[in-house]
Formats: sequence, C-alpha cells, structure tokens
Amino acid sequence: MIFIKENNLLKRGECMKNGIIIGAGLASEKILDEILQTKELNIKGILDKDSNKFGAEKKGILILGNYDNIAEYVRNLNVEVIIIATTEMSTEEIKEKIQKKIDNKKTVTYILPNIEDLDLNKSLLSQLRNVNIPLSVPNLNKKEILKNLEECLESGWISTGGKFIPEFEDKIKKYMKTKCAAGVQSGTAGLHLSLQVLGTQRDEEVIVPTLTFIAAVNPVTYLGANPVFIDCDDSLCMDPIKLEKFCSEECEFIDGILVNKKTNRKIRVLVIVHVFGNMADMEKIMDIAKKYNLKVLEDATEALGTYYTEGKYKGKFAGTMGDLGVLSFNANKIITTGGGGMVVGDNYDLVEKVRFLSSQAKKDPLYFIHDEIGYNYRMLNLQAALGTSQIDQLESFIETKIKNYEIYKEELEKIEGLEILPFVEGIRANHWFYSLKIDKEKYGIGRDELLQKLVDAGIQTRPIWGLIHQQKPYSTCQSYEIEKALYYYDRILNLPCSSNLTEKEVYQVIQKIKEFKNNV
Repeated sequence: MIFIKENNLLKRGECMKNGIIIGAGLASEKILDEILQTKELNIKGILDKDSNKFGAEKKGILILGNYDNIAEYVRNLNVEVIIIATTEMSTEEIKEKIQKKIDNKKTVTYILPNIEDLDLNKSLLSQLRNVNIPLSVPNLNKKEILKNLEECLESGWISTGGKFIPEFEDKIKKYMKTKCAAGVQSGTAGLHLSLQVLGTQRDEEVIVPTLTFIAAVNPVTYLGANPVFIDCDDSLCMDPIKLEKFCSEECEFIDGILVNKKTNRKIRVLVIVHVFGNMADMEKIMDIAKKYNLKVLEDATEALGTYYTEGKYKGKFAGTMGDLGVLSFNANKIITTGGGGMVVGDNYDLVEKVRFLSSQAKKDPLYFIHDEIGYNYRMLNLQAALGTSQIDQLESFIETKIKNYEIYKEELEKIEGLEILPFVEGIRANHWFYSLKIDKEKYGIGRDELLQKLVDAGIQTRPIWGLIHQQKPYSTCQSYEIEKALYYYDRILNLPCSSNLTEKEVYQVIQKIKEFKNNV
C-alpha cells in the first residue's frame, strides 16, 4: 500500500475518506486504478474543464462537471481529499481556482510533481504531494503596481530619478513618524552607508549580534573595521545585560571613547538587529550607548511596523530610536520592492549624507564634480513604484500575520515539546517570522528531521541563520559569552508566515506537524 504508507492520506481502522479527482486524462485513469486497488479512498466523482466529458465515466466514476464549482461539490459530497490528476495546473492556479474557494479546514489538496519530475514507472499515488506552502512570499496588488510601473515607463523615469522615490520616502516618514528618509538600493547598502556616516573607522571595532543574517555584519568589514559578537536573549535580539558586561568588564572608557582592553581597538558604533520583527530592549540599550558614547545603528530590516506600546519609547517604531535605522524591501520582507531599502532618522545631516554618498557623491551634478568617493546605492524609481503602493497595505498585512500567529500558537502549543516563541511585552510586533522551538526529547524528532519532513510535504521552512561568529570569515573575531544563541540555533524552525497565507494553509501546516508527532 504505497499510497497509504508514503502519503499518509488515510489510516487503517478509520472511516474511508471521500475524495474527488481534478482532471479526466491519462493520469486520472492511472490514479483511479491504484485507488480502486487499495479500496481505501472513496472517490465521489471527477471534475474537468472539458464540458464534452461531462456525464461520461472513467473506471466507473462519473465525470460530474467543471471544477469552477469545486466548493459546492466538496460541501455536498463531504470531500476531505482533492487529488489534482493533471500536470497542466500551476500551484498558483490551484490556489486561486481550487483552494481559495473551499472554506472547509479539513479538506486537503494533493498534486502531482512537475511533468519533468514525474516517474511513470512508479505509482502516481506515491508521488502525490501537498500543494506547496512557501515560507514568506510577496503580497502584491497587481492592479496598483502595474498602474505605477506603466507611469514609470511612459515618463522614462525608471532609474534613480522620478516622482515615486520621494513619494515612497514621504510615506515611510509619515508612517514611522520620523523626520528624514533616504531610499537606497538594499538594506545592506543602507547599513554600509549608515556605518560610514556614523564614523566607523578602519581597524576599529563595531559591536554586533551573532544571531542575525550575515548582511548585518558584512558592511563592518567593507569599511575595514572588525566585528565583536554579542549573545542574544530570549527575544533572539542582542542581550543588553551581556552588552553592558562586555563594555564594563572587557573595555575601558578613555577620553569619551570605548576601548577594547584585549585588542586596544576603539569602539564607536553599536549595531542592533530587531530579529524576526521582535524589538530589542531599546530602553536598556540606549542607556548603555549613552553611557559609553556609542552611536546606535538599528537594523530594522525585518521589523517595519513594529513599535512600542508602553514605556519610555511608547509610540516609537523600530529603527527610530537610535542614530539611524535601516529598512529592507527584499522579496521576502513584509512589503517588497523586489530589492531596495531605506535609511531613516531624525538627524537631517546624517540622512542627507547617506543620500549624497548613495548617488556617487555628486557635489555638482551639472558638471560632475566629486569631492568624495560615493556609491551606486540609490533606490530606483521602479522599485519605489512598487513600494509606494504597498506601504498603504502594511497594516492589513500585519493584521493577517498576527491572526495566523495566534492560530499557530494556540494549536501547536497543545503538542508536547513545541512552543511558538512569544514577542516581547510592551510592543506591537509586525510578526514577520514565526519561530517554532522544538524539544526533541518531548516531541520525538529534532529540528533537522522536522525540517526535512515539512519540506517533503511541500511546506517550506527554514532554521535560523548559521551564527555569524562561527562563519569562516569571522571565526577569528572576538565573541563574548555566546550561549543562548547556540541553544536557539539547534531548536528553532521558522514556519510559513506570508501575509497572504490563508487560515486553511495554517491549519494544513499544523496538521502535518501533529501527524509527524503521532507517527514517531
């Protein structure tokens, strides 16, 4: 019973599930043969787009009609399993034409692999898989975006000039209640320029977290400086207690400058990353920075929309408390411009310096006079055209993410050995990523095995990043009391969290995680 064993659609001893097949071609015929042989799935009918086939039979099963009416058939026939027996429908078509029409949480859709991956010498049932559920994908209003892009093309402003760049910057400023914003080519470009204008010097040091994406650290080395790695706390953001301990015990404060006693290097800048949309403890961190005269660069690339709801910084957004903040609009971020980023802050001189350097440091654009080395880091008008339409939808995206997070948390924490990491109290997080902590002894399998099982089931997930202090380019750099980052690295998986993720898809992920526990 390959079908039962490999796909786990049914279990012996349970009531036979009702199924329906989409497609009335050769694949449908072969799948029907296999199902009729197992006699463990009750096929209630076949649906197809070809009206000439309606009313005919295949292997004694009636071709009922068009799958445009799939919701009605699922409801009236109590269908729990839908099998897409055709390779002609894309995943997006299946989601639009099949899944979105069904409000029944228990109905599961299975599809065949792409035609090039299909092995006709094997059971087709054994090759069925869930419709792919991605980790984090863009949620794009195509109508509005196409309108803006058309305007770009018609005006000829597709590069670093045009109306959409200042429009997008103004919308970001208004949303985040900050005075200044400068669009850049990427979050990495924003970090690089920000570190430079904050005074990072060659052969000095910059304090950074080890639990982050490597792009938060690489710009330090672009400037010839050296990172010093600090551990995280339970928020996955930098631990302020260890930060303070490092500054007070491992450094000296000489003439207003923090100096590392071990290396005798000066430290002027501190990089804080708001991980997965959480908020680092900015009250404590800003007090430490003030005490040791450190400039604070906030990497808010994952935290657009996160803000304090209480405390000293009530109403302040991630990226607006330090000297400069950096946003990212990469394809997997909560809003996207394909690439692109933004530097924000209240210091006009600093942000305008970023803008100046991002466009090749043109002192006199007419005569192409340059007094400094600049960069081709400016945001494109095409990118801004995407962003200015999306920022208006940000709050609705966050609303969906919060709703899905609560479902995950409520359902998965009923399973022994699993915990959805909370966001810190006193903030409204954007809930960019959902982090599942796995206790291998209690759940039965660990992070890596669960990761593989989810991927095999068509559910994209990923572990947290490899810790940066362990990466080859940084293995000789100083790291300070790294403990919790190691603990979480071995136990965390990030679950599907797109802002267009449906409630039904959330429950599909949950059901699979339950099945893996039960089958241990």
